[in-house]
Amino acid sequence: MTKDFTLDVFSDNGFNILNRMINICNRRRVRIKSLNAFEFEEDPRKGAACFVLHTTFEIAYKVQQQIEKLIEVEKTTLEEALAK
Repeated sequence: MTKDFTLDVFSDNGFNILNRMINICNRRRVRIKSLNAFEFEEDPRKGAACFVLHTTFEIAYKVQQQIEKLIEVEKTTLEEALAK
């Protein structure tokens, strides 16, 4: 059963890394409902992105594992999004 999941990614701040994360979702046919990306004020070379994915838990977990394998990524967290 498909649900909304929030995937938070902490990584280097660069356009190419965000593009690769989106490509991972597209390859697995995962719908990205929302995407917020920002850089940290203390260190502009670091940033974070928050994805809201509409899919099953198994596929969301596989996407998280694939994104964690990217060299620039420091940490990811996956949790079920709160219902509105």
